[in-house]
Order: sequence, then C-alpha cells, then structure tokens
Amino acid sequence: MIRPRHVPLILALIVPFGAFAQDVSRAELAERQSHHEAPLLLDVRTPAEYRDGHIAGALNVPVDEVAARHGVLGIPRDRELVVYCKSGKRAARARDTLQSLGYTRVRLLEGSADAWRADGRPLVVERPSP
Repeated sequence: MIRPRHVPLILALIVPFGAFAQDVSRAELAERQSHHEAPLLLDVRTPAEYRDGHIAGALNVPVDEVAARHGVLGIPRDRELVVYCKSGKRAARARDTLQSLGYTRVRLLEGSADAWRADGRPLVVERPSP
C-alpha cells in the first residue's frame, strides 16, 4: 500500500525532472529578448505557418522532424530551449521528444504563438521573393 507521504518520492523517481519545469511566460520571453538574453526558440509548426509569422530568432523544425533533426542542429542537451507552436499541442509533443533524447532544459511558451499574436507582440513575416 502506498502511503500519501510516499507519493512525492515515487513521483520524483518516475517523472522526469524536466516535466516539472514551468512554462515561460510571454512577458518573460519578451523581456529576455529585449536584453538579448533569450533562450533558443524552437518553432515546431509547418514551414508555411512559420513564414506567416514567427517570433524573432526562432528556428523552424516541424514537430514530426524534431527527433530526426535534433543532432544536425548541434544544440547542446543542457541548453535552455523554449518550444512553441500555434496553440501548444505540438510544442508539448516536441518537448516530450526532446526530453526523451536527453535535453534537460526544455520549456514551453505559455499560450504559444496564438497568445503571442493576441498580445500584439511582434512577429517576423517572410514574404516570397517576386
């Protein structure tokens, strides 16, 4: 029988440490960007979504390619990464994938791109060349 006092210990043994990391708030990310201290941003949406508007400095790696491309990107496993997508579902999948690959400092952007856009925060839009 598991006693209530043992639950935190059991959770600590079975849940990866990174799962307890808090999301990064949009305000915190904007502040860190303004001081040139932003973590590496990973946009896991499709290339078309990325071109339609992404957060400045973000790398685009679609969620289904994260596992295959992580090594090619050369990102140290202890570097802070903030992952986002449109609403948060793909970002959560990407975070789980990255953590399973040994990345220890993966966080999600609170509200993802939809909330960033709703706040009126700037996005980089890429237009095709004429």
